[in-house]
Amino acid sequence: MNYTDENRKVLLQKIGKNINYYRYHCNNIKIMNDKGFVTIEKLAEEIDSSPNMLYNLTAKKVEQGVSVIFLDKLARVLDVSLSCFFLNTPLQNPPRYKEQ
Repeated sequence: MNYTDENRKVLLQKIGKNINYYRYHCNNIKIMNDKGFVTIEKLAEEIDSSPNMLYNLTAKKVEQGVSVIFLDKLARVLDVSLSCFFLNTPLQNPPRYKEQ
């Protein structure tokens, strides 16, 4: 199977969309703000990253690459299963992060 630029684009958009979704539906209430979601700034602080990295990753028109380690950090902090970032349709009650 040939992996095309379009495959890459679709995957990165899916990951970005799911990160945004789980910022609003995460299992970690300790990091939520008073409105019930996690800001990009707070999430970046928790994973020791820059907000710009997360903004680029979640932007619809920016194709920001990402490592599995980075996604694992996000999954831990949001307390959602790593697999949630690869779903076509996000889950309303996502499974919690499990240590391997």
